[in-house]
Parts: sequence; C-alpha cells; structure tokens
Amino acid sequence: MKKTIMIISGIVVIAIILMVLIMFVFQEPKIAVLGYHAFATTQAKQNELKEDNLSMDIGYFEEQLKYLQDHHYKTVTLEEFYRYLQGEEKLPRKSVLITMDDGYMSNYDLAFPLLQKYQMNAVVFVIGGNVESSYEGYMDFDTIKKAQSEYPNITFASHSYALHEQGAIDRGIEYIREDFKKMENVLETKYFAYPYGNYNEEAIQVLKENGYQLAFGFGPGKEHRKATKQEDNYKIPRLNISNDMPFWKFKLRLQLPF
Repeated sequence: MKKTIMIISGIVVIAIILMVLIMFVFQEPKIAVLGYHAFATTQAKQNELKEDNLSMDIGYFEEQLKYLQDHHYKTVTLEEFYRYLQGEEKLPRKSVLITMDDGYMSNYDLAFPLLQKYQMNAVVFVIGGNVESSYEGYMDFDTIKKAQSEYPNITFASHSYALHEQGAIDRGIEYIREDFKKMENVLETKYFAYPYGNYNEEAIQVLKENGYQLAFGFGPGKEHRKATKQEDNYKIPRLNISNDMPFWKFKLRLQLPF
C-alpha cells in the first residue's frame, strides 16, 4: 500500500512538471526590458557606486553582457520590439531589450564599446535639455552624432526635453505639448521613456498626437516586470538593473516567467 502511494505521488509530481513545461513552451515569450542609467569604472567612483545604485560598475555590466551572449540571448531593437507587440514579428524566447536612461556620457565612454564588443543592441533615452545645453556629464549633439556613426547598434530616443523634474508631467497638457515641440529640435524619434516612470492620460494623449509608437515606464512595484505581447504600447514595463543586484538575481530575473 505504501509503495503504491509513493508510485502515485511520483506520477502526480511528474505530471505537474510536464504540465508546467508544456505551458512554458507554448506560452508567448515575455521580453525582459532591462533598465540602466550611468556607468563607472572599477577603479573610479567606488564611493558613489555604494550610494547611488543607478550607477553601475562597468565590470559588472560586462559580466551581464557576457552571460547574455554565452546563453544565446537576442538583444532586440526598438523596431523589432514594436513589430513583436503588433504581431508582425516573432521573437525568440530568450530575447531582451537593453535600455539606458538620461544620456550619460559614461554610456558613450564605457557601455557602448562593450555593447559593440558583444554585438548587442541597445537604446538610450536622452534628456533633450541636457543635450542642447551640453550639460556636463551628459552626451551633447556632437557626441550623439559620433555615436550614431560609430555604433549603429545604438538607438537614441526621447526621455522628454525637460519633464525630468519631479511633478513636471502633471503641469497640464499644454506644458507637455510644448516640451514635445522642443524635443523635435533635438531628436527625431517615435519612442519615449517617462521620466521616473511617471505618466498620466494627458502625456499619453500627447504621445499619440505626435505619432509615438512606444512609451516605457520604470516601476514602481509590480510594474518592474517582463513585457507581454498584450501590453499597452504606452505603458511598457521595465526591469530596473541596479548595481546592488546580485549576479544570481540578475540571472534568475531573466529566467523567471514574469
């Protein structure tokens, strides 16, 4: 009797495992949209890295890129991701979209050469006001132009012209429209990342008025998740990849189905 119960229990466990595997295989892939910000060398800015987890040690970033390459992940472009959401393109289950916010100079100096080395695509959402004013620590017009020539694997998109001030996106639809108009002088793009991940219906309306195809959030809470094919094109979730995220958690986050 005891042996029979053990056999039945074993069969049930195997059946459950098979069901999970079947569901995983036939389920539409979910795309991890990875969110980064600035980068620093292993030798420099160690104190800042401890205090500011949005600045990533470039050695750790390379370790992540190597893992993606070794495990055969495809780094998709914004155009491929958009076509996937539209049902016009299929993507491998192991697909990620690499994004960087704000347009830091360290993206150009440190991250772009590694992305080229590992033959990976990425997008940088730049703050237009910083570009126009050649704000220290951020890419200006000349740097972006050089990057577009040197790194065809890098796409530049909008992080707004000057909505990166807390509460700016809530100043009314005309304020947002004016911001988008200013951004036209900086960059021609159909893709947007909300500053701090904050959005409202007025912002979405302006995005649609200006022909934007995708807009990305950045949390909080449950919005740090993978993107599904059923996403609202103007509310795409991302996963924040911070400097204090252990490598085992980075790997696990890619493998989890949510």
